[in-house]
Amino acid sequence: MAALMHRPDGISSPEQVLRAAGVPFTAMDHDPIVGQADAELLGLPTERLLKTMVFGNADLGFVLAALPVTGRVNYGRLARAAGTSRAKLTQAAPEDLGALGMEPGGASPVCAVPGVVVVFDLAVRQMGVVHCGSGRADRTLQVDVGHLIELVKPIFGELSR
Repeated sequence: MAALMHRPDGISSPEQVLRAAGVPFTAMDHDPIVGQADAELLGLPTERLLKTMVFGNADLGFVLAALPVTGRVNYGRLARAAGTSRAKLTQAAPEDLGALGMEPGGASPVCAVPGVVVVFDLAVRQMGVVHCGSGRADRTLQVDVGHLIELVKPIFGELSR
């Protein structure tokens, strides 16, 4: 992997991580989005939207949960997959996302911050080419899920309710 270039805060963006790993992707600029309805207004296909939710954990630091946009995270299942207890898992506050170089509406499963645990729902394997966060709410990445899995090396679990 090529050396990563860091932002002024020292955190590499998801795009920088993908580029350094040689993973092909495209990026799309748009008005800020914060949910499924906003993404659908952009004409992005719901079945290809990969949402990433960010959780804080007293033992692990941060846990990123990636699943189809129509899914809802079962916190107990996520905690088991991540190797922690449900009681220690809390959804990260918007201001916490900055520690990962991300902002609300732009969370990405691609993160170069050491120690971050990434968990993918089992359904993600079947999604093909996905649209996911870039770290920014006004930019979306399109990438083949196989390349994403190879790069991120996530834990897999049945996360959706």
